[in-house]
Amino acid sequence: MTYGYPMKKLLFALLLLPVLAFANPIDDKCPQFVLRGAPVSQLTNTQYICKTNYAMHYRYDTKTPEYVVEHVTKEAITGPAKRKDDFRPDPAIPAQHQSLLSDYAGFPYDRGHLAPGANNTQNDIIMSESFFLSNMMPQVPNNNRGIWKQLETYIRNWVMEGKDIYLVTGTIYAPNYPTIGARKVGVPTEIWKVIVDRQKGKAIGFLIPNAALPVADLPKYAVSVEHIEKATGINFMPQLPAQLAGVEKTVNLADWSGLQ
Repeated sequence: MTYGYPMKKLLFALLLLPVLAFANPIDDKCPQFVLRGAPVSQLTNTQYICKTNYAMHYRYDTKTPEYVVEHVTKEAITGPAKRKDDFRPDPAIPAQHQSLLSDYAGFPYDRGHLAPGANNTQNDIIMSESFFLSNMMPQVPNNNRGIWKQLETYIRNWVMEGKDIYLVTGTIYAPNYPTIGARKVGVPTEIWKVIVDRQKGKAIGFLIPNAALPVADLPKYAVSVEHIEKATGINFMPQLPAQLAGVEKTVNLADWSGLQ
């Protein structure tokens, strides 16, 4: 099921909540996709959306997600569904804020998934939901099909090795970022992932320019979760106990097979 939450309604609802309550609708409607609370954003003019297999914080200004959250399980990556490339606008978003297929036409960018199709294989409906344009960003083809694809593959390998992965994927826009199409879909300057292994209490981030890059350079873009928090202004685990705060401050490539 899909839920949409325009920010104006959310702000009104916040006035009715206790001061200490967590306000993110993902915490209320689809908390299965997050660990220790849904990421807290500083952006407004946005919408929170829950899908069957992932959830997102969607920006009306760029017409792309600020972030998408997933719990990547073996069931999600080993199901029978195959990708059908049925890219289409997301009906959960008001029409004036949707991106369209025509926005991408004629521009040198891929429709790059934030929640990849290969993480949504349980059935055809779930796979199809991953092709909503609300789950896309204009991505440099070499990046999407190269270094980014490699990172997505590593994540699925880690799940198959037994890691319990919670994943946040998102975009960063520099001032005066370029846009494409009549709807002015924003082309992100950088893209990122925050990866948490619940069982081991380990975390790692990747902050990658949206540019053509050598696949072998992926380890160079590994950073701490705290680094991405500072770059985005997002609090990724707002309910993280103080005694566990160190998980956001360090990164050790040896904890993640294939990166050494």
